Amino acid sequence: MEAMHTMRLQVQQLPKANVVHVEGAIEANSFPGLLHVLNHLLTKPVPQVILDCGQVPYVGTAELKGLLDLAHIARARGGDIKCAGLAPTIEQVATLIANGDPLECFPDVMEALAQFRFVTVAA
Repeated sequence: MEAMHTMRLQVQQLPKANVVHVEGAIEANSFPGLLHVLNHLLTKPVPQVILDCGQVPYVGTAELKGLLDLAHIARARGGDIKCAGLAPTIEQVATLIANGDPLECFPDVMEALAQFRFVTVAA
């Protein structure tokens, strides 16, 4: 049962965005680690984050709601959080939970990256 709670995260910094490679289930016991990483990335002036979920077999509904809330925070700061490689069934649940303001999902990281509107921030 312990394996269910194991999640591995790796942050890849690209010139204009950060990719968080997630491996494992995103559920109540593993979500705090992801939340910590995302909260740190949201401190950037224009947070552009892609969650690479190609190796994520399960996402709890409460955690999907948490990801949507974080995406709203990123959007309020001129950025966004987008998902790549999310399983279709998980994407459908995310759309239902989103209530009209969905978490944008793309087949892969490169497509998600291409959808960002890159803005320059004056220092």
